[in-house]
Amino acid sequence: MTFLDDCLCGRSQLFTFARRDFLQKAASVALPFLVPHTQSVDCFFAGRPLPRFKIGDLVAEDWLDDDDDEESTDFGEVLGVRWLPEKHSSFAANTWVYYVCWTHSTTGSTCCYPCYDGEPTEADRLRLVSHD
Repeated sequence: MTFLDDCLCGRSQLFTFARRDFLQKAASVALPFLVPHTQSVDCFFAGRPLPRFKIGDLVAEDWLDDDDDEESTDFGEVLGVRWLPEKHSSFAANTWVYYVCWTHSTTGSTCCYPCYDGEPTEADRLRLVSHD
């Protein structure tokens, strides 16, 4: 059985390839109009200051332990970033807040880590930690 025996009623293979070629050309012309264009980063921030931390950054928060008046540090990873255009709860207007998954602490307690409490944290309370 030859390759040409597969074509029914003497239909040419060239006709089949021509249709396929037409569909590929039509799709290549139409596709750029159907796919939404991406926005540049400058357009997204539109006058807002850039956030201090990015998703995935390792951060630390220093705090004073009320039980023994020692300074402790919680370490975590930024899971989310949110812009607050209006005053919200205890946060000022026009500020970035960060959602952090706390991974460990200098208090020595390991029973409650990793921990994500869902509470936003201001940039002033956080510092960037190196990836050592």
